[in-house]
Amino acid sequence: MHSETFLLAQNLLLSFFIIFLIGTLGGKLAEKLGLPDVVLYIIIGIMFNPSVFSVIHIPATSTLNQMVLIFGACFIIFHGGVITHLDVLKRVWRTISLLSTLGVVITAFVVAGAAVLIFHISFTVALLLGAILASTDPAALVPIFQKYPINRKVAQTVIAESAFTDATGAIMTTVVFGLLTSGLAVNGWSIGWQFLQLAGGGIIVGCIVGFIAAFLISENDRGLLREFTPMVVLLTVLGAYLIAEQIHASGFMAVFTAGLMIGNARSFKLTILPKEEHATHQFMDTISLKLRMLIFILLGSQVDFTVLKQYGWLGILVSLVFMFIARPLTVLASLLPDRTAQWTSKEVIFFFWTRETGVIAAALVGIVAGSNLPDGKLLSAVVFVAILMTLLLQASTTHLVAEKLGLMDKKIHKKKV
Repeated sequence: MHSETFLLAQNLLLSFFIIFLIGTLGGKLAEKLGLPDVVLYIIIGIMFNPSVFSVIHIPATSTLNQMVLIFGACFIIFHGGVITHLDVLKRVWRTISLLSTLGVVITAFVVAGAAVLIFHISFTVALLLGAILASTDPAALVPIFQKYPINRKVAQTVIAESAFTDATGAIMTTVVFGLLTSGLAVNGWSIGWQFLQLAGGGIIVGCIVGFIAAFLISENDRGLLREFTPMVVLLTVLGAYLIAEQIHASGFMAVFTAGLMIGNARSFKLTILPKEEHATHQFMDTISLKLRMLIFILLGSQVDFTVLKQYGWLGILVSLVFMFIARPLTVLASLLPDRTAQWTSKEVIFFFWTRETGVIAAALVGIVAGSNLPDGKLLSAVVFVAILMTLLLQASTTHLVAEKLGLMDKKIHKKKV
């Protein structure tokens, strides 16, 4: 006879087997349909929900679920840092800086205002919702820009924005959630000061850990761990996050900065050989795919249909404000002041529409909901609706909008044709 613990472990292994098997088939189907894979993963998760076919039973409050969400968020933010190029940042750093700071604040406060009016909740809870939704989604955006030859300047700016807002949005969520659980009133100065402390500490930790990791896998004589590049990547993500959290800095900013250091090692007089560089990207693509499957299938499997029925329609209203009011205001406030970038009206319109939210928002709301916050179910329902709407309406039509606005790189497009 097997112990209860042994049987539980077997059931968990079966759940993961089913998630990866059906998730792989769902990803292939999404590719055929031209949809973001995360949309299919959510639908699969809903089908696995205890209220439907009752295949997966991993509660949002479980340690396993929280571990998946924290590690998933860290790894995807790290991946965003690796694919962010400093040469593009130098050209549009003002725009990206504004989008990932002022833009996050504008999005959070506009969404918060709408949530207060629609749900009649406290402003702090509404601001927490806005902060969760303020992050864009590199997991949905990167595959789109890899598949379609959209103007490089625009594509790299959007990807860099998504990477930076993931970190800053996560920090703002941490700050507001801390204020909410401590019972303190929301104060602009306290939010700003805590933000600077978290971000600054995270940047310092990320720079140190990222440089050490890049040094260890570089071509120099002391690149002792070149043969273990994937393991170094994994240790870098975990090390940067855990060290930063231990000193009360932002683990999310630390992993992003570490990724930025490794992805731009040449700028710091370090050269990672093509073999190791290829191994790094191959490893990250594989792990990111599996984490997307886990996060979104688990998200779908944990949907409370009673709560969704109660808040779903009102969640659509909040999502419409998020997409058609908060995003345009954010873009105008961030792009127009940057005269050196010389953004055209068509590029600004494209930025209006390119505002997917997904993995990080799902991970953050999962962490918040797992803390037994009284309004956690409301937040989960609204975030779920926002993720579905932005992915179905925006992510699936991004390339069509770019083509309509004439933002396709014609040289690359001709080569592909």
